[in-house]
Amino acid sequence: MDIYDLIKNEDRISFIGMCKNAGKTTVLNEVIKSVHNRGENILLTSIGRDGEELDLVTNTKKPEIYIYKDDYIATARNLIKYCDITKEIVESTGIYTPMGEIIIIKALSDGYVQIAGPSIATQMAKVCESFKGYSDGKILIDGALERKSIATGKVSNVAILSSGASYSVDMEKTVRDTIFTSMLFSLPEYKLILPDDFNKENYSDKYYIIEENHLKSNSEKIDLKEIWAKESEIESVFVNGALTDAMIKPLLLSNAKLEGKRLVFFDGSRILINYENFEKLIHRGIIFSCIERINILAITINPFSAYGNHYDAEEFLEKMREYTSLPVINIAEKYRG
Repeated sequence: MDIYDLIKNEDRISFIGMCKNAGKTTVLNEVIKSVHNRGENILLTSIGRDGEELDLVTNTKKPEIYIYKDDYIATARNLIKYCDITKEIVESTGIYTPMGEIIIIKALSDGYVQIAGPSIATQMAKVCESFKGYSDGKILIDGALERKSIATGKVSNVAILSSGASYSVDMEKTVRDTIFTSMLFSLPEYKLILPDDFNKENYSDKYYIIEENHLKSNSEKIDLKEIWAKESEIESVFVNGALTDAMIKPLLLSNAKLEGKRLVFFDGSRILINYENFEKLIHRGIIFSCIERINILAITINPFSAYGNHYDAEEFLEKMREYTSLPVINIAEKYRG
């Protein structure tokens, strides 16, 4: 399968990695080249920093990002000097990061670039809208570790998920956690209507009861274990933020009747519990839903590890395909060289 076939009908695509050195930048470069070969251009930005020759965290060599004439990027002002292209600054966005203001640049030549965009979804959405004033090309958003929520509907509701041997020495764990992540992203949607004034200041509680697809204001803070400990008519609860293993431990240890009860999240990236605890809650009847679904287009795999614990490529590919109906591509083999 040509990777362009996955994204040809999409206008905004996010690239998410399970870990560093998962092959995400290799996938991104291949998409950029595939789009260019069809006479189209791209508009590129990142939720973190990318494109540097040496990973600043792991001190390992990584692929650089290569773009083409007439492509656009949004990057921090301090990184412009590292962009090996003839460039035209077309907009100063007024969005500031630790590496300077986000600047939109048009490439007047081919070359390597370093990118660092905003880390807040609302700011990223603003950059994407600015992009559309300059081109109808595909917007590509390079994700960052632990910033998976950037792939949600505010910015982009489709993504390519990259995984690899750098995630764990245990192939089974890598496969299981990757499939689990892809499943969390694609949980069924729940049409929850949030109030117009919904923000952290006005709605600071962790849990809210849902009545007729609306939030019910709490007279006092509620607790999952207590609210479902006895026979309860309350069916759905909105989790305002992330759900962790520590938060659900009391619920798991309780005798609460959970069959048919529902937890609703902004999106699947807010579910931070491990696979085992997720399965325990599912077994007891909990339904997980999200306001915004993230559509994973494909999983790409990299059997090579930056730390030396390589996988057998064929076995890795076979195991990943065994547990998902999504396309799985060995990016290291298909696009090496």
